[in-house]
Amino acid sequence: MLNQEDDGYIWNGYEELWEAAANGDWETAREFLNLYPAALTEPITVYGETALHIAAYESQVTFVQEIVNVMPEESLALQGNRRGFTALHIAAKVGDVRTAALMVRRNRNLTQIRDKKGRVPLQIAAKHASDGQKEVLEYLISETRDEDPSPFSGHGGAGLLRNILYANFYDMALSLVQRFPKLVTEKTKITQSCGLEVMIQRPFVFLSGAQLAWWQRCIYYLIQVDMGSTFNHGTTGDEENLLGSSSTPSRSSGRTITNASYKEVVQSKVDAQRSPLCLVKYMLAQLDKTMSRFEISEFFDNSCAMKTAITYGTVECVVECLRKFPYLILEDFGNKTMIEMTIEERNEKILSVIFETCPDDAKNELVSSIDESNNGILHYAAKLAPSSQLSSISGAALQMQREIQWFKGVENIVPEKDKYLRNKDGNTAQFIFTEQHKDLMEKGEKWIKDTSGSCMLVAALIATVAFAASITVPGGSISDTNSRNNGIPIFLEKNSFTVFAVADALALFSAITSVLMFLAIYTSRYGEKDFLKSLPQKLIIGLASLFISMATIMVAFGAALTIVIGHRFTWAPIPIALFGSIPVILFVFLQLPLFIDMVKSTYWPGIFGKHSIRVMKRNKKKKEKEN
Repeated sequence: MLNQEDDGYIWNGYEELWEAAANGDWETAREFLNLYPAALTEPITVYGETALHIAAYESQVTFVQEIVNVMPEESLALQGNRRGFTALHIAAKVGDVRTAALMVRRNRNLTQIRDKKGRVPLQIAAKHASDGQKEVLEYLISETRDEDPSPFSGHGGAGLLRNILYANFYDMALSLVQRFPKLVTEKTKITQSCGLEVMIQRPFVFLSGAQLAWWQRCIYYLIQVDMGSTFNHGTTGDEENLLGSSSTPSRSSGRTITNASYKEVVQSKVDAQRSPLCLVKYMLAQLDKTMSRFEISEFFDNSCAMKTAITYGTVECVVECLRKFPYLILEDFGNKTMIEMTIEERNEKILSVIFETCPDDAKNELVSSIDESNNGILHYAAKLAPSSQLSSISGAALQMQREIQWFKGVENIVPEKDKYLRNKDGNTAQFIFTEQHKDLMEKGEKWIKDTSGSCMLVAALIATVAFAASITVPGGSISDTNSRNNGIPIFLEKNSFTVFAVADALALFSAITSVLMFLAIYTSRYGEKDFLKSLPQKLIIGLASLFISMATIMVAFGAALTIVIGHRFTWAPIPIALFGSIPVILFVFLQLPLFIDMVKSTYWPGIFGKHSIRVMKRNKKKKEKEN
């Protein structure tokens, strides 16, 4: 609510009218205006705001409706406020479509009036848009006319589209660029970015960067999105119904999520990923329609859109760009080709897309590209990965492993002559890799030693307990020197004793195996190649053995306890099994993600497994033909 307490804010004599407008008290305001008719259009604050401005700030719909009916049409255009806002600007800012419709119905020219910064109400609505303000934005888009100077072109139009995209109204943005195709390439005044660049900078709105459940991903491609307009370009429908609504109406969202069916909720989540992709496709189609090949190359070179897409990992944008303009795959963008930027950014998905898109007869040229500093793609693979990529991998040792895998993978796809290529500084790719990964190697060595030391201590304790349990069996042994059964466990014939013996033996053997693996890690030489296979394999075996030993020692403990108290408490095995499984489950919950990451990074083939062999065979055939 507006603050009345500021000294000098309200002109003397207008306090009563200000209070009435702010609180929506039309009866009091009408009595005041009957006594002072001039107050209807006179400023009542030091900033030149009228009673209509105050009521619009507070979304007092009934008050606005009454005062609009008695005000002269031209008075609705009075500009108050330090920013030169009309009452419609204010309604657009607060997102009240009902008060906006009341004023526009009375004076259609209000949508074209600009504030002190040259902004029409539509642009104010877009700047302050949120989920609850989508309706007023749609309404003003339909009511604002494309008149010179148009709010739908130039820097203003680009800013309008950018703000709509920032508000995540992608269906609205699609409709807007369909009406005004030139907005695709229009740039904003300050940031000099176009709508396509804004979309590329938002990878989280696409499927590849979205947090969708597996079942949502399964139905993603089954749901159709209407490429047409999502709202009318003319009027927004029945204004009388619009004004009569007791709450802000919605013409696009339908029922609220609390009343929506399960299917609608699912579709809304999936549509949130499909609409941005449809928008990108339409933008690229407009580029293809309005520009020549040279102009398109210039556009991507000057706009840094491709660099941004690769850096942010916006896979869908890259896929659509290459689908529309496959020749971009060999173009230079800021003295770097797509494959050089992709390898430098460590984006596996985009690199796979590049290989799959590139024609077979151009693949040799693709992997043989050299920049102005005589760096080949292997030199880019030798550089340390961006911190955002490294932080997505657990542990410094696995980060080092991933870096080596990238370097070896790229090494397998480049021609033999480029493996030892020296850049202008005289450095080979291998030298650059070693120099830039010294710190990471040290961190990896420390991480894997700390991890191994902690796990080895636990494994040693389990081995000690398992060995002690094997010589002090539950229930004891027969101690009759005159019997030939002397020394045989008393409960040898029980099934629970067999379970105890087997589990205890497994615990001992697996714990000792785990200790040996972790000890082998401690005595490794920690060279670059060791991080690729040797160290991760030892750590995998050590963790797997540790888990087996932990699980089996708990089984042995449960069996021993059952032997001791099972005769007295027949229900004892149930709580023993339940409580005994808790530490095992905790260990799995805490260590399984790390274990899975190690197995995947060590044994699962990456994109180089699909492409390097093919390229190497082609290089080999070419060499045989030349000979």
